[in-house]
This record gives sequence, structure tokens and C-alpha cells, in this order.
Amino acid sequence: MKKDINIKEVARKCGVSIATVSRVFNNSGPVKESTRKKIEKIIEETGYRPNVLARELAEKKTHLVGMIVHSMIGEGLPRTINGVNDVLQQHDFNLLISCSNGSFESEMKHFEIFRSKRVEGILFATREFKKEHSKIIKKLPIPVVVLLQKTSQEKIPYVAFDNYRFAKEATKRLFELGHSKFAFIGGPVNATNAIERQQGFVHALLESGLEVEEALIKNGDYTIEDGYWKMESLLSEKKELTAVVAVNDGMAIGAINCLQDHGVNVPDEISVLGLDDTVLAKALRLKLSGVHYSYTDLGKVGAEILLKQIESNELKFEKHLIPYTIHLRESVARVKPSDGRMIGNIFSPQ
Repeated sequence: MKKDINIKEVARKCGVSIATVSRVFNNSGPVKESTRKKIEKIIEETGYRPNVLARELAEKKTHLVGMIVHSMIGEGLPRTINGVNDVLQQHDFNLLISCSNGSFESEMKHFEIFRSKRVEGILFATREFKKEHSKIIKKLPIPVVVLLQKTSQEKIPYVAFDNYRFAKEATKRLFELGHSKFAFIGGPVNATNAIERQQGFVHALLESGLEVEEALIKNGDYTIEDGYWKMESLLSEKKELTAVVAVNDGMAIGAINCLQDHGVNVPDEISVLGLDDTVLAKALRLKLSGVHYSYTDLGKVGAEILLKQIESNELKFEKHLIPYTIHLRESVARVKPSDGRMIGNIFSPQ
């Protein structure tokens, strides 16, 4: 077994400076060919490898970025992670990921762990941004970029989706197609994104002169199964409906399954739109209408902002909203103005 050897000993054996050995090992500068070969031979014989930790301590750089996410399940956050990793790899940074499973205590713990690991920046994706988050972030000597939540009040950089705006716009598109009897299947009551989408839906109805019936708003947990049961609960209200807006694809698909099981034709009797546009939207035989926004871009933009702040060594407030597009597909129909009946499936798959 070869004895550990440091760069000083390699330099002494070769009769050269430490800087020359470093240039050979890192291929970072001109070295006479005969000297290079001599150094390479000693390196091979001794098994010398540079002490990465010592070098990082000297440079005060680890080329590490930490990322705290509230979940690893589903399509959104895994795509966000891929977007982050793509950008970091291009800049020779490595990614450390922790999952809090939505626990505030776990999030706080992972901020401390990443600080002890000397990461150069942190990306933070949480379901609900709290004042306590802001306090710990502002105490950190490194940049933090928040994903999925708007943090303008705290002046912390963020990249998010415009949940309120696209939920409102998508609902109004249905109103323009003649829909006037709406129900909403929402997400968890403590999830900021779900709250913003529900607010967008409610305000779209109010601005369109429609009544908001609390009984026709059901909150769930984002899953297909819960979407099914929430739709069944809506049907039990015995209210006339022309359109159901769901907070995400899973809940929308559950709603469609429930309607079809109860003999309700989608979209000829009730239209369904999800405020999402994952691969699930096109997996159904009946193509689901939705709002498209890119989780991959969310990750890429967040990573780019973070790296820019790491490079400039400047903590400053920046914000970015990911663009969206509304896709009306086969799950939505226009309502006949004369008798309130659906015209039928007028949209082709996109």
C-alpha cells in the first residue's frame, strides 16, 4: 500500500516548484516536456492525488449547491431537479439534494446541514413559505433562491409560476365558451400554489358576474384517487354543472373517471380543465385541457440566478415568473347560447 504523499514531496522528488507540479496535474499552464514527463512518472509511482478538501478550503470554494425540495413524487419536482442539474453541470458545480416531505422542521435541519457542508448556494422548493424561512435564509452568508413561491415581501430571489393569473385566465376562457355553472377541485389548504389557483378561479367567476358557491369548491390532496372522491362529493350536491376546474392533472383525471363511472359524458355534459399540463394530460384517451408551464425551465432559471449571485458574490433580490400557455383539448366543449346545452367536442388534441 502506497504511503500518502503531499504535493511538497512530489515537488522535492522532481526538483521543481509546487506550482509546476500543480500545473502538470491540472493541465493548467506551460511546462517543459521533459519536466512534465518526470513529474508524471513520480505522480504515477507515488500514487499522488491532490487533497481536494485542502484545496477547497484554500480557495473557499466547494462547487456544491444544495437543493431542498418538499417532495420527490410526481412529475414536477423531478423535472425541476433535472433542469437545475443541467445548468450546474455546465458550470462544473455538483448538486446535493434533500427531501423534507413537507416538514418545516426537516427544512430547517437541512439548511443547517447544507451550511455545514459549505455549499456555495441553496435552491429551496417548499409548499408554504413562512417567516421563519425568511429569518434563517437572511442569516446565511450564501445566496438562496426560492422556487415555486413568491417572496417579494421578504426580498429573497425567487422563480415561480403565475398561479393566480393563469387560473383566472383559464377559467375566463371557459366562461367565454358559454360556461356559467362551475365547480372547483382544489389542493391542500396549506399549499400556497393551490391557494393562489383557487383565488384565481374565484376572482374569475366574480369578475364574470357569477356566484361563487362554497359547496362547489372541494379541497383535496392532488391525487387521482382524491380527485375521484371530490367529484363524487360534488355530484352529491345535486347542482347543475357545465364545467369543473381542477387544481392539477391528477385531480382532473380523477374527476373525469368519476363522471364517466356515473354515466356523465365529458365534455358533452360537463367539461373538465386541469390547471396543469403534465404527461398525464395526453395519456388519457380523452385529451385533457390544461395550462402548460415548464418545471424544467423553473429549475434552469433558478440555477442560473443562483450561479450568477455566487459568481458576483452579491446577494440581491431578483424575481422571475415562468411563462404559460392554455391548451383547450377534447375535455372541453362550447355551450350553446340558446338552450345551455353543449355543442360537443370542438377542440382537437395539441
